[in-house]
Amino acid sequence: MTRSDQPSPHGLVAIEGLRCAGKSTLATVLASRLDATVIPDPADLSSPLPYPPRTLDDVRCGLDHLCGVERQRAEAARRARTGLVVFDRSPLSHIAHQHAVAQLGVPADPGYAAQTFTAAARAGITPRPGRYLYLRLPQAEVAARQRRCGPVHPHLVDPRFLAAADRAFLRYLGALSDDRCLVLDAGLPAGHLTSAAAAFLAAEPTSPPPGAWTITLDAPPVLPARSSASARANTAGDVEARL
Repeated sequence: MTRSDQPSPHGLVAIEGLRCAGKSTLATVLASRLDATVIPDPADLSSPLPYPPRTLDDVRCGLDHLCGVERQRAEAARRARTGLVVFDRSPLSHIAHQHAVAQLGVPADPGYAAQTFTAAARAGITPRPGRYLYLRLPQAEVAARQRRCGPVHPHLVDPRFLAAADRAFLRYLGALSDDRCLVLDAGLPAGHLTSAAAAFLAAEPTSPPPGAWTITLDAPPVLPARSSASARANTAGDVEARL
């Protein structure tokens, strides 16, 4: 996919939030109400990556794999016949996940994630949403919902992980204009959330599209003493070569 055959970023919206915040439900209801196409969560298109990763090489290989999954999702968006495409998560989720994992003492590389997905988006390889909906809940409620959703890896309900992921999301989304991002209280009734999201999406944004994820999410790697790995180049051409 090249930039010329991508849908307009104004027609691409990502629903973000921690696990079990209600992203898939909101995406489905909005699609029905607004005649939009839903692009499934990356987790629905790929097997879970091994956790914890052993080395930074493992981390970067996993991120390269996820970049390939995002390429599939971008191609699905290009084939969509609707003017609005709703992504259940975006590459921002992968970047926020790296920031959160970095708090748990295992190998993580938020900077590599931000650089890789930014380069891929600029090259037209992966989606670059024009607007975001962020479903937010208090940490305790997020953890309770995750437990009710069924078996989950313990790190996903670790308070350190939840707090760091939320900070990473808001660090980027908080820098966007009001017509580019809407933060929703996921504890509100579904009908209220849907109406608020639909009203937000009905208004055409006038501010410039969101900038690259590296603007606010770039960070150095977190490397335990037992691991060793060398950094890779992160140009758009290098990303294309890896996919």
